[in-house]
Amino acid sequence: MSKPGDLASFVTWNREQALPAWATQGFDTANGRFVERLDRSGQPLAVPHRAMVQARQIYVYAHAAELGWYPAGAVLAEAAMASLRRDFCDDGADVASIAFSVDPHSGRQVSATRDSYTHAFVLFAIAHLYRLNRNPALTGLAGRIAAFVERDMMDRIHGGVVDALPATSTAKRQNPQMHLLEAYLALEDAAPGQGWLERADTLVALFYDRLSKADLGALLEHFAHDWSPHADPAMTAVFEPGHHYEWAWLLDRHRQLCGRDHGSWGDTLHTTAARHGHAPNGLIYDEVKADGQVAKASHRLWPHTEAIKSAAVRHRDGDTQAMNEATRMATLLDNHFLSEPFVGGWTDHISPTGEPLVDYVPASSLYHLFLAASEADRMVRPATTSS
Repeated sequence: MSKPGDLASFVTWNREQALPAWATQGFDTANGRFVERLDRSGQPLAVPHRAMVQARQIYVYAHAAELGWYPAGAVLAEAAMASLRRDFCDDGADVASIAFSVDPHSGRQVSATRDSYTHAFVLFAIAHLYRLNRNPALTGLAGRIAAFVERDMMDRIHGGVVDALPATSTAKRQNPQMHLLEAYLALEDAAPGQGWLERADTLVALFYDRLSKADLGALLEHFAHDWSPHADPAMTAVFEPGHHYEWAWLLDRHRQLCGRDHGSWGDTLHTTAARHGHAPNGLIYDEVKADGQVAKASHRLWPHTEAIKSAAVRHRDGDTQAMNEATRMATLLDNHFLSEPFVGGWTDHISPTGEPLVDYVPASSLYHLFLAASEADRMVRPATTSS
């Protein structure tokens, strides 16, 4: 089957097309790294390799190996983690930090910026590789990375992490907070009792205290340094529907680990995204204003995968419409994004009228696709088993 049109086929496409493609043409065997992006013929492009992309791909192939979807992924994940530590990581006795990018050929650092988003994904990758190999050196590294984040990137006065060091702005964004929460939850699941859940709790508290706005029913994206409204009116009250779906899934993950009920906010995030975040054809907008007006009418691939993950939570809890919603998202991915321009590839970003907005295929999107497929598999597996 070349392209997915329903949830089961979406899972199959990930397992049989995307994973093999990015393990072969998407992996640089000479340097032990995943490539950053492929051109439209499926060939690697000579652009800097970001640590964030390495971490996302390590996650994908470690998890794929654990699930039995791609057993050879274990070797790739191990190799990429070794090269990440070799080329990107400044690892000391007490703290470790990660450079932003390296030259794809020499491995020399192109950008030594310390980016909170990057550190979150490295922690996430460590959690899943540790689930696979149980190597205690990985949890030790995770502890040192978290110590760096807490010492140098955490705002001790107002809470949350800054975007990057050295800082180019005093503004804050919700996105790094979300992915740091995702990483801490994954680490708690993989290595419980080491303080990861307590770290996650502080970010959930930040969600309630600063990021979410009950009067708007929305999770905002941009803030001033103290979490007051952003100085730019165009950024003051903007949300991304994809992040609404993503947070709904993460709040459920937090509930599973600690028992706290986030039901009302999970429902609110879904309702707001479903009501205001979709174009008439069902595609998800990139950005929407809190008053429901569309701020950016283009469409990225990844929000549709997050809607599948959110639907998986509701399906598990008995929502009779969730399966239809997830299937609709898989169909939209099929019709607008997947299996172009090569087998196992995708179009990452399209205009409101459907034209591609990028002329390359970024490796970074496999994280979204694969994680959504692993959640979709939970939805379709009982039906598959019973048949």
